[in-house]
Amino acid sequence: MTDISRRTDKDPIKGTRARILALLREGMWTVDDLAHRLELTDNAVRFHLDALERSGTVQKNGLRRGGGVGQPAVLYTLSPVGEEEFSRAYAPVLIALLEELRERMTSAQLAAFLKRIGKRLAPESPSPSLSLSSRVNNAAKLLNELGGLTSVEKRGATYQIVGRACPLSRAVEADHCVCAAVTSLVAEVVGANVTERCDRSGRPKCC
Repeated sequence: MTDISRRTDKDPIKGTRARILALLREGMWTVDDLAHRLELTDNAVRFHLDALERSGTVQKNGLRRGGGVGQPAVLYTLSPVGEEEFSRAYAPVLIALLEELRERMTSAQLAAFLKRIGKRLAPESPSPSLSLSSRVNNAAKLLNELGGLTSVEKRGATYQIVGRACPLSRAVEADHCVCAAVTSLVAEVVGANVTERCDRSGRPKCC
């Protein structure tokens, strides 16, 4: 099972919170450390750290025990999600990996490989007690958590996940085979047959 939990707030982090994140990239800091570096009060730093912790970009990571009397100070660091805020390497690495796989595999082998990747991304098997509608909505929510922008529409007896932004758009632009992974992911979460109808005429969109 792959942990895909992440910050869902898409607005860029700016101002003091951006400065805190930049410092936490260097290592672990206490409230006092950050207050000194930023020339802020401890309470102001705690206010911003609480917000960053709620958003999932910062986490507590142990204690620093001083030589004197008193409570040990909590150490803060970037969470894995916070690290991703600064990384621009994922898309280029994925595209390069696809190019390498394309040279070493047939189209059928690559499609099968990507379908297995999609299954690995699914957090768990769908509960048999959930309705089809609930499972489809869970799949749409999962795509949104991965960076997509989707909604669910019912058309007759079928459901359609309509995407307005693809979570893997840069990779899809490089090689359409990536859609096989997303289709497999949705099928695994929904527990039913899924037909891919991606719109690749401009910026890739899932539907």
